[in-house]
Amino acid sequence: MNPPAIVLQGLVHTYADGTPALRGVDLCAMPGEALAIVGANGAGKSTLLQHLNGLLMPSSGSVQIEGMALTRATLREVRRRVGYVFQDAEDQLFMPTVHDDVAFGPLHLGLPAAEVQARVQAALAAVGAGALAARATHRLSGGEKRAVAIAGVLAMAPSILVLDEPSGGLDPAGRRRLIELLRGLAQTRVVATHDLHLVLEVCPRVLVLHEGRVLADGATAELFADEDLLL
Repeated sequence: MNPPAIVLQGLVHTYADGTPALRGVDLCAMPGEALAIVGANGAGKSTLLQHLNGLLMPSSGSVQIEGMALTRATLREVRRRVGYVFQDAEDQLFMPTVHDDVAFGPLHLGLPAAEVQARVQAALAAVGAGALAARATHRLSGGEKRAVAIAGVLAMAPSILVLDEPSGGLDPAGRRRLIELLRGLAQTRVVATHDLHLVLEVCPRVLVLHEGRVLADGATAELFADEDLLL
């Protein structure tokens, strides 16, 4: 049997100024699961996500990715397995063209040119952006930038996809395309968001954070029926 995709045990993170961000978070996500992380601003959502591929390291507690403990020694391999899509797509797009941006990661894996090209084409097709390959990244719309940022992560072939507020700033058509994309992916998906309608359509399970602690963890439909929980 395959190990869980993600296991957090007693995860604590305190920032350098002494601010506590996570206060003993436990979580287990299985391969292929779509899990939403919700909570008010400051609840710890982004901080939690950043521990899943080592952008932050725990103050105490542990992170395991597909049975591998996250340490300084395993950081490179963990990041190969966990693709991270930042809240602001501008933070991920830095090459002159869409093709070059999506190809950047696979090229730095040392893959043959034919494999890189195949990955770029497949990733852009998956997000409905195949026609954008030659476009300058700075000339994309907000929705196009988000799609290309996701394509750049998919081209690395991660088994886990982590997304921070992926629907932020999208128009209704772009948001619908994003939802359909996320629903169709086979990877384990962890989505931090304020967009509860996206959660209902994409994630059968939701974890509610409050002041760095897990307030609830369960089936989305059941937890969303509890109005007091989401106030």
